[in-house]
Amino acid sequence: MALLDDLLARMRATPELSDIQIVENEAVDDETFVFKIHASILPNYLQIRFLADKNFERYSFQLYSDHPLLRWDNAPHYSDLPNPPHHFHDQNGNVSPSTLTGNLLLDFDIVIAEIKKFMNL
Repeated sequence: MALLDDLLARMRATPELSDIQIVENEAVDDETFVFKIHASILPNYLQIRFLADKNFERYSFQLYSDHPLLRWDNAPHYSDLPNPPHHFHDQNGNVSPSTLTGNLLLDFDIVIAEIKKFMNL
């Protein structure tokens, strides 16, 4: 699957990420699939999940330690925010608008930049 391969290549080219693992990868066809990737970004880890069906695409980027720290996703439950359904959860549980678009490869660069800023890398 080209999207997964392209995302893995981008992750491998990110020096802060290590121990990149595909923990879920199921495809029905080119339009219906799900994958989940874990990667270390010490002392935390990043999880990326992407689900595509013929009628929608759902993503989440989550930074974890022993508890959730940051999360970007497009679950459709904050329609009152600008740029719905894209939104961001901070380490205190606050929800705010997100600039992500659902383009996983472009969004990855934004998320990594924000994580590096958050972790002072």
